[in-house]
Amino acid sequence: MFEARRQDEVTVIRCTGELPVDELAEIAAIARRARDEGRMVVVDLKRVTHLHYAGAALLKAIPGLRAAGASRYVRDLVFAGGAGGYVELYPDVEEAVRAA
Repeated sequence: MFEARRQDEVTVIRCTGELPVDELAEIAAIARRARDEGRMVVVDLKRVTHLHYAGAALLKAIPGLRAAGASRYVRDLVFAGGAGGYVELYPDVEEAVRAA
């Protein structure tokens, strides 16, 4: 499950629970639109318990995408899905925004 909100020049996508491929595809589409509008995008993974590693590959196609708060397990899944070198990882949303 996820919720996307615009805050100033940033779109924050807050995710919870398990993220299957179809939800990751929706998240990627929202993130792509926001990036095309010139907005920073931060995906908050703090409350994510699992994400489909193949779906993580969808996130690597979005330049400048930032992820925040991921547990070690979720970070490992992002890397296993091939997005590790493409998605910028931060400890929390605030730090991801400040790093601009």
